[in-house]
Amino acid sequence: MGTAAACLGTVLEDDEQKAAMIEMIRWYKDFPFPEVQPAGLDLPTTIAESELCGVSVGKFMEVQGCAYGDDERKERCAGVTADTTKKLVELLNETL
Repeated sequence: MGTAAACLGTVLEDDEQKAAMIEMIRWYKDFPFPEVQPAGLDLPTTIAESELCGVSVGKFMEVQGCAYGDDERKERCAGVTADTTKKLVELLNETL
């Protein structure tokens, strides 16, 4: 989310940036991650209910029964990154 905020800040005016970031946070809190699963592991989806990465990944690790260093966690985080980037581009396309 920090990278998304920085990207928004480089191309949007203050009011647009604030509105887009609020939308990103709302979306992140309610989105069933990960939608993108490039490794094809059929990982379970979880809803963060928070904009914090640690909360989001912690919920996933609990459901998956994996540790922080496990491949499943790494692939899930890659998918979340892809999902978040996709949403960021959609917001920028709508705004610009």
